[in-house]
Amino acid sequence: MTKQSISTDCDDEVTRWVARTRGPGFAMIWLPVLMLSPILTAVLDGKAVTLAIHLAIAALYVVTILVAHRGLPQRVGELCAIGLMALVVIQFIVSPGGQGFLYPLLAIAAATAIRLRAALGIVMGLAVSGSFAEGFATMSLSSALQFGFATVMAGASTYLIRCLTGTIDDLRATRRRLAGLAVVEERQRFSRDLHDLLGHTLSVIVVKAEAIRRFAESDSAVAIKHAQEIEDIGRTALADVRQAVAGYRQMRFADELSHAIETLEDAGVEVETTPLPRLDGPTDMLFAWAVREAATNILRHAHASRCTMRVTVDEAAAALEISDDGLGMGTNPVGSGLIGVRERAERLGGHVHTRSGPRGFTLTIHAPSAGDPE
Repeated sequence: MTKQSISTDCDDEVTRWVARTRGPGFAMIWLPVLMLSPILTAVLDGKAVTLAIHLAIAALYVVTILVAHRGLPQRVGELCAIGLMALVVIQFIVSPGGQGFLYPLLAIAAATAIRLRAALGIVMGLAVSGSFAEGFATMSLSSALQFGFATVMAGASTYLIRCLTGTIDDLRATRRRLAGLAVVEERQRFSRDLHDLLGHTLSVIVVKAEAIRRFAESDSAVAIKHAQEIEDIGRTALADVRQAVAGYRQMRFADELSHAIETLEDAGVEVETTPLPRLDGPTDMLFAWAVREAATNILRHAHASRCTMRVTVDEAAAALEISDDGLGMGTNPVGSGLIGVRERAERLGGHVHTRSGPRGFTLTIHAPSAGDPE
């Protein structure tokens, strides 16, 4: 088995989860982790004012994160983040301590709500200022360094995930545009071929028809001759069109697979294939159509990051399995492309099986084959 692209050392499940993270979920999961200890400490110590400030910080944090993911103007989220900073400062004045939990929370809010070009700088500023405050409060260098590290890691990881999700949105939009452009380009190519094929022929037919109209009454023999020529030209043109369409529809599996790999990798999809066996003509064309249809669906609908294409051949049959880790079909109906692949397979005596789920889509085509098994 050969890899067609470079694999990474990252855990695939984690990478896909991070890449598809949308909404406030990532920032929200840290609220109970970071606020549970300060709130419980305030309750056990009976510090009502400190407890009220902590609850206000938690509430404003939720508002800040939600505002940042609701498509509101950027300044609204930034004002919420500034208000959250003010509450943390007030808490520090009223009851010094607990900053090791509050500053990372504040860094996450800043990385989420403040515009990207300033967010990372503010996170670093919070880490430095908080480290000095913690160091002077505890007179401990290790506490200050741990404080700064926790703040930087909380804010920087949130900042990077925010950048990653934005980049993936752009890539998905680009992928959809590329798929559309590929369809338009193919249509234009076929239109040019038909124009070059039929343009001259139709012009000749028009001239012959005008001659028939001129000689229809004065010289019927000439008119009949031109009519016969139009018939001959029409038959020739029909044969040429059939030949052109047959050439357009004649595809080779190896060519389509190579084109699909190149297109998918350009769109950021990692492709893995098996060595190509020799296939007979009908099966080779069937698999070529299947690869083209599968690649189109992956580009336009699946939002996948990885695709596998495997071909197996034995003495009497061949099978092609194309699977991806995308979103699956969901509730979408089967498209005309897959219906066409199924009809072609059935005409050869084969069959098509599809499997869709939250972890991807798999298309399997079985067809009789006289190919040599690998």
